[in-house]
Amino acid sequence: MAGMLWVTDREPQVSRLFGELIPEADVLAPDELEARLALGQRPDAMVIDGTQLLELPARLRAELLRLPRLLVCTGMLLASIPSGLVSGPGVAVLAKPFCVEDLEAAVEWVRGTPTRLPAEGPAFGALIQRRRGRRTRRGSLAGH
Repeated sequence: MAGMLWVTDREPQVSRLFGELIPEADVLAPDELEARLALGQRPDAMVIDGTQLLELPARLRAELLRLPRLLVCTGMLLASIPSGLVSGPGVAVLAKPFCVEDLEAAVEWVRGTPTRLPAEGPAFGALIQRRRGRRTRRGSLAGH
């Protein structure tokens, strides 16, 4: 994808990971994101933490949801997020924690490289990321 690509996440390790995988991206701290948006700057594609997106004023959130590519990375339960807050023609959601294969597919999708998820039909941007089960303290799987 030609153009400006921003990465921002409240978890520094997630921002660093995406920054390493997408070296052409500008990795922004949350306050830097807000400053750029206040100046009227907009990227062509963006990776953003779900909580950051939801905390933005509705007008700014609506603008970001209209970007050609917006990847929302979230640890929130997907069922608890109102679909209107993370929907749009260029929006995809990647649930945390994510596996390597889904991360790779997400990076290719943000870059605009045609890709398909392993062993699945629809392109990455057309679906909401599955929530994988997590181990609880007692060792059973949760989230399924």
